[in-house]
Amino acid sequence: MRDGGSTPAALRRRFLVLRTEGSTGEVSWMELFIDLFFVFAFLRVTNLMASHLEWLGVAEGTIVVLMLWHCWNSCAWLGNVVYLDKGLLPLVVFGIATTLLIMGVAIPGTFTAESGGVFEPLLVASGYLLIIYSVLAVLSYLHWSQGPAGRRPVIASWLTYLPAGVILACAIWLPPRLDLPIDDRHLRTVLFALVIVINFSALRVVSSGNAQVVSSRHLAERHGLIILVALGETVISVGVSQGLGGDEPVTWQLLAGAALSIAVISVLWWTYFDVAKVVAEHAMQALPRAEQSRIARDAYSGLHLPMICGLIVLALGLKHAVSSATGTADHPWHAASAVLLFGGVIVYLGGLIAFQRRALGMLGRSPVVGSVTLLALLPLAARTPPLGALALLLLGVTAMVVADRTVFRRRHRQLHARVDPEVAKIPGATPKELLVDLVFVFAFIQVTVLMVRENSVFGVVQGLILLALLWWAWASFSWVTNAIRHETVPVRLAMIGVMALTLILGIALPHTFESTPGGLPGASVVVAAYLTGWIVQAALVWYAARDQPDLPAVVRQSAWPSAVALALLTGSIVVEVTFGDAPPIDLIITMMWLVAVVTEILGSYRSGLRRWRIRTVRHWTDRYALIMLIAFGETIIALGFSGAQEATSLLLVLLLVAASIAICTIWWSYFHTDAGLAHDALQAARGEERVHLARDAYTYLHLPMVAGLILFAFGLRETLILHGSPLGAHTHALGHYALYLGAVAYIAANQAFWWRVWRRVSGSRIGGAVLLTVLAPLTAPLSVLWNLVLLAGLGIVFAAIEMLASRRGRTGVDPQPA
Repeated sequence: MRDGGSTPAALRRRFLVLRTEGSTGEVSWMELFIDLFFVFAFLRVTNLMASHLEWLGVAEGTIVVLMLWHCWNSCAWLGNVVYLDKGLLPLVVFGIATTLLIMGVAIPGTFTAESGGVFEPLLVASGYLLIIYSVLAVLSYLHWSQGPAGRRPVIASWLTYLPAGVILACAIWLPPRLDLPIDDRHLRTVLFALVIVINFSALRVVSSGNAQVVSSRHLAERHGLIILVALGETVISVGVSQGLGGDEPVTWQLLAGAALSIAVISVLWWTYFDVAKVVAEHAMQALPRAEQSRIARDAYSGLHLPMICGLIVLALGLKHAVSSATGTADHPWHAASAVLLFGGVIVYLGGLIAFQRRALGMLGRSPVVGSVTLLALLPLAARTPPLGALALLLLGVTAMVVADRTVFRRRHRQLHARVDPEVAKIPGATPKELLVDLVFVFAFIQVTVLMVRENSVFGVVQGLILLALLWWAWASFSWVTNAIRHETVPVRLAMIGVMALTLILGIALPHTFESTPGGLPGASVVVAAYLTGWIVQAALVWYAARDQPDLPAVVRQSAWPSAVALALLTGSIVVEVTFGDAPPIDLIITMMWLVAVVTEILGSYRSGLRRWRIRTVRHWTDRYALIMLIAFGETIIALGFSGAQEATSLLLVLLLVAASIAICTIWWSYFHTDAGLAHDALQAARGEERVHLARDAYTYLHLPMVAGLILFAFGLRETLILHGSPLGAHTHALGHYALYLGAVAYIAANQAFWWRVWRRVSGSRIGGAVLLTVLAPLTAPLSVLWNLVLLAGLGIVFAAIEMLASRRGRTGVDPQPA
């Protein structure tokens, strides 16, 4: 994997667009998109370990994590050499994404073959090889034209990796056919582990002297993002610890476990992103290129792996602790459970210590303090109930923050003096905002859980009402964070509070209109979390008023719609407590929620516009592009978990491929053209015109786009689950119309967004919306497979039309907005 020499111009134009030394090194939306599929894959690894909660199960999960890391790391290095969103590389990336989705569905059966055969191990092994060989093929194509110097590492790489296919084939086919004293599962685990040992050893040998970093900043950012992905997977694992059916009650133990878990995850985020990431990145950029490559190989590709493994094990431990605290765990809580919980953090901190030592040549003192403290607390935690163990874990990790601000205060301030100027240069979304957005992935998932649970048009309407409430909470926070660009302790504590409240709101969300017996009233929890979040945002604005005295006036003006909305929501709770939630009271309650949300959103339309300023356009547009990615992430996870509920078969694989293609084409329609051009238009606007455009095109018109994606995700879940019908039978009516009309809603909102920015109409998008509307009733008799194939085919056609329109001048639109 190296970038040496030049390639023919035709190669660069038609297939590959190379990064050049000194390029900005920014991570593309395409790379963020594929990371969403890794979130799902990591979630499935946690499921694998949770279903076999023993040391062998943890070892098997670790093997799969190593396989996924090899896949991700290969993609990261490929993206460091060539742009993954240009040329023909998007097709390769979409293929890798679809492969990851199928792998994720099959991961729990990697070693035990849940279907009773070899299909799951075959899918995981072939998916792993397909991704590795695809990346290797692109790099081989790149280097082959460089003569003997470029061909030698290519040949060596292929000779190194081809034997892995043979060993994996043996791991799949031999165990059931050999009469050996060793269990089939154990033999398969040993052979998979052998492949990992061979591949990682060969990777280090082949890459030595050949893997050349083109952009050190890009590689550092990619590894920072995968840490965020693992942290996000940990948050979602905590949220789904009760399952995805929405049937378990919301209890104080569940909420306490979720709050403690978020606090632990936030502190671990702090240990990496507060100082270590930025200082290491800055130090690497100052080194000669050869040394940069060695640091990239050792400190990033090598030492980030134990951090990822530690976070995945932590996700398992947190999930088991929360489910044990609520009495829903499949396995009892015992001393080994506490070892798992604390061990995940200790492994993560060990990787962080080694990373700092290799990248910076210094010992990370606070991670050492944290590791020692956790080891000291572990014997006590082993004799403590789950919530007590979580509290002790939080105490142990908090010791690191306390040490940095007391005992190690002097060096911590010196490091911050180096970090703060670099952080101030970040034009887009910050890591803390990315972590908050990942919590919204779980909240969006819970919206579809509510819709599936109610399984009616009425339930869909209720889900969309709650989605609008979630959206307004997020949009309000995006306005505040755009105005407040500080990295102070109060701002970070506010972020942690918002994360905890969003997680709690998401947990209670499926129970908003129908509480489960034995649990807390879901509506009360949702309203309390929403109100507390509003108070946190108001406090954050008042804190920032020292530098921006206009901000409190904005909060006061927007407080009236919020007060009316909260009064209506409180009134709906009183009605439910007084009269129950049986018909027709449930309709009255739903109407009160609808009026409250509409009052909140429309009542704030003109609030404080003269005082608001979009201080950083790049940050603003990035935040909304990220929330669109979050909505796509929810769709991917909903699709994956729906597929996981069915028996793994060739038909299921075909369904997943068709659905993944449809999702990829919808994603392309926004990120290929709209995101960049809309940013240019907002950048060209000035003063109140910019504020009006940001409000209309982003705060308001992105909501129906997200709603369309959530409806599409619900449609996918309904059509794949089919309520026990044979897979591939005629689609369920509600899911079918949600699938088609969700796509229509997204396309129509996307056209409205385009119209608001430039006052232009896209014929292909209008035509696509009309065609899908007409096809919705006509295709109802078709099977699930044919409907998904049809949607995928139409998506490909319209994506091709969009690309042709771009080449003919659509991207040359005058950036001045209408």
